[in-house]
Amino acid sequence: MTNEKKAYKIKKIVLAAGESKRFGDKNKLSEIINGKPLINHILDTLFKIFDPSELIIIVGHEKNIIKNLIFNKNTDVKILENKNYRKGIGTSIALGMNNLNADIDGVMIIPADMPYINSKDLINLEKKFIELNCVKVVAPEHNYRIGNPVILPRNYFKTLKSLRDDFGARSLIRKKDIITFKTGFGTIFDVDTKEELTKTKVNY
Repeated sequence: MTNEKKAYKIKKIVLAAGESKRFGDKNKLSEIINGKPLINHILDTLFKIFDPSELIIIVGHEKNIIKNLIFNKNTDVKILENKNYRKGIGTSIALGMNNLNADIDGVMIIPADMPYINSKDLINLEKKFIELNCVKVVAPEHNYRIGNPVILPRNYFKTLKSLRDDFGARSLIRKKDIITFKTGFGTIFDVDTKEELTKTKVNY
């Protein structure tokens, strides 16, 4: 009889399908920050600490542009096309969820427009989720604000698979299920507007 701990499997779903409506006439994920496209900041961090097989990237709006940016980083990562991306973020989450293997214990849902997220915070979030035996929702917290990415356990999978329209996972999480974990500023900062992009270019 062994005392080996189970090797939990946490899938990372990167949301990169949106139309960037608040940003304007360009796809914000292809905008250059500090010498590279916005989406490549989070991809570089993810590829540094996780195996590509752990990732699913959801594309939709300007899919070919985004695919080229991804393939410039890694040709092995799984990319799914959300043909219903215009209906909102819920359709991207549902697509990723409906393409999981049966042995997955949790999902980390990651917006692609968060350039400040660092590898230490992602690693620690996953460690906390595993320490809790993958039964609680683990969310990052900075200055009393809940951020992203959030990791959700199996008991939320059915709900996530049925998401529609522009509803994300956050509104469906029961407060009693959430455990927060102190993280850096990057978990509460995303780029929605050109003003925020300018701020990022100045402060990065």
